[in-house]
Amino acid sequence: MASAPQGPQSQSRPVNHDRFRALRMSILCTLIAMVVSLLLTTIGVLLTGQRDWLAAISLALLIPLLLAPAFCYPVLARLSALARENRQLRQQAREDHLTGLFNRPHLLSMLERELALSQRHEYVVSILLVEIVDFSDLLDRHGRRLSDRLLRLFSERIRDKIRESDLFGRLDGAQFLLVLPHTDYQDTLHMAEGLRALSATIELRDGEEAIDFAIRIGAACTENSGRQLNALLNEADYALYQSRNEHRTQETA
Repeated sequence: MASAPQGPQSQSRPVNHDRFRALRMSILCTLIAMVVSLLLTTIGVLLTGQRDWLAAISLALLIPLLLAPAFCYPVLARLSALARENRQLRQQAREDHLTGLFNRPHLLSMLERELALSQRHEYVVSILLVEIVDFSDLLDRHGRRLSDRLLRLFSERIRDKIRESDLFGRLDGAQFLLVLPHTDYQDTLHMAEGLRALSATIELRDGEEAIDFAIRIGAACTENSGRQLNALLNEADYALYQSRNEHRTQETA
């Protein structure tokens, strides 16, 4: 799911979380420092036979109580913020900014890895290349805001339908790729029909006008094209190309 726009309130939440986490860790570090200091002081008092043991123990507790938070909190707060920023960068490197799906580079990398695994363990992998028909016309008629909303809604519906083991991402514009491990060609065609039926249930309105759209799908399977990434994608793209031609023929008939 795409991230909501970040305002001042949403931006302050991660910062507050970093501070709270740093505060907890600082308290823990201070307690550990006090215990260690108390233990070492007690051993020293017992070994030296110092009579003023109460003052020694008081200092053993007071010194880490004063010094540890002042040192630990800023360091831990900065480390927590850096860890959060690194997580966000890793997420941005693999996710599409609009839909929250896998982006093209990460998805193709995952598909290549899946094909290598399928060759090693001898199972089939299928893909579906899914495209919203005439999306540029929808964009011209209804504008960017509703077109982006359609892409997000379409992505969410498909993501809710597929299995956890399936891979789903946005390649470019209104074109998506669904990777189906352990799925033969016939089952992939059934899945394509299910996606067409699912897309027909999506309702989106521009004021009083309902936004009607259709999808085209190109299917490919390692049973037919082998386990090379480019060959598999080319087969799905060719099937999608044939679907486009059939659509144009129906329009001109």
